[in-house]
Amino acid sequence: MIPFEIRHIPEVTSTNTVVLEEATQGAAEGLVVLTDYQTGGRGKPGNIWISPRGKNLLFSALLRPPLRPDQIPLLTQIACRAVAKTLWDHYGIESKFKCPNDVMVGPKKICGTLVEAISTFTKVEAVVVGIGLNVNTEQGELPEEGISMKMIVGQTYSLEEILEYILEELSDRITELYKTGTIA
Repeated sequence: MIPFEIRHIPEVTSTNTVVLEEATQGAAEGLVVLTDYQTGGRGKPGNIWISPRGKNLLFSALLRPPLRPDQIPLLTQIACRAVAKTLWDHYGIESKFKCPNDVMVGPKKICGTLVEAISTFTKVEAVVVGIGLNVNTEQGELPEEGISMKMIVGQTYSLEEILEYILEELSDRITELYKTGTIA
């Protein structure tokens, strides 16, 4: 199990940026930066991640995996599948992983992930797994292609509870990857 240490920062440019900086300063695996608002949230190259203040789950986790650089994309799949499993197991929301880095409910995006690494050609130094999950946003607060848990079910959710469930699922899946080198 990965011991996660959650650090809440009310506003950041990007949780991935903060965690990447911490990684270069020697932060340990398991650091999680959680924020209420990102001024420069990022998605896959060229895309931005926009979220209203305090309504969605925005966090990044630092890993120091014993993987080869070519195995880093496995962590994107793990992150997306951990979110999808959490949504189903704890909230009854059916979703699916859409390659390369999204979780979809029907044709609409509920979650995006961004995995960034510090590595050489032969060694991975650190990997940052960023997750943005639309939780409590309402109609009109997201782009048309987006959807939130609240829009689906009609209730407000605890961001802290969802974070706990996702980190538990991530830890289980990442621990298995470290042991076997494959994902289930």
